Amino acid sequence: MKRARPALDATSIRAMQSIYAAAMLEELKLFQVADRLVELFQSGTLPIARGVAGEQLYRYAKTSRDRLAAADRRTLYARTLGIGGHQTDGRRNRDFGDLWMRFLASVAALARQASATDLTRLAEDVHRAGRDLAANLSAHGNGLAYYAARELHTQIELITELLSKAEIRSAYGARDLWQVVDKVAALELGGASNITRQRTMATAGSAIIAWLARRARDLAGPSRLVLKVPVSARPSGRGGARPSDADLVAACEQWLSVAVVDGERSPGHSPGDPTWSPRPVTQQPTV
Repeated sequence: MKRARPALDATSIRAMQSIYAAAMLEELKLFQVADRLVELFQSGTLPIARGVAGEQLYRYAKTSRDRLAAADRRTLYARTLGIGGHQTDGRRNRDFGDLWMRFLASVAALARQASATDLTRLAEDVHRAGRDLAANLSAHGNGLAYYAARELHTQIELITELLSKAEIRSAYGARDLWQVVDKVAALELGGASNITRQRTMATAGSAIIAWLARRARDLAGPSRLVLKVPVSARPSGRGGARPSDADLVAACEQWLSVAVVDGERSPGHSPGDPTWSPRPVTQQPTV
């Protein structure tokens, strides 16, 4: 019997781009850092004067009840991406980890292959793996997840804008928002993550999902040549907006390079494990 082609909805896949980025930034403690700064500001122990940063902190605090709580975010990540061990009432996306790794590995294999003999087979592998991953993302990025994704996207933009303010950076002697995250996490939240590594996985992962959304129609069709990258092709730099085939290859290679440490898969990267949690890098999700 001929296999039915999966329904791929580009809008739902793009929603998963925002959820994935949020899950990766959660590992960086981005949301916790923002909440902690609000607490310090409310207690009067954050050394900033009245000004733009103070106004933004006040508005962020006032609207906290309208945002997803930490527990709700983690439930969302588990249900849509299978990330983390949060309670999901059995509705966990258990397939994402394996599908993700299969697609990234197939793209990397095609990009490295110089023999024309194997190109067709490898291109077919990319098509099948991409179609299956896109179908999984499409199925989990609709309904409530779609609206949660929009909310998370807005919240990430608010936080990154806030942490980039000169007053906040000056208070921690930081040159950019990522140093603020690193220092606040270390001082106030029991330790910081590997910022560079985490950001790389978030950014690369976001670009990969954006490519899947952009090529959803091609992936759902009969063609086996959805990815054609000349050896000399260079990334366009569009990242999470409108990634080219070369951008996809670069993102897959970047993600895989930081997901493996000292020749072994890093802790939390066990596809198929219910608690699989990529330790990322993000467009906003470009961060």
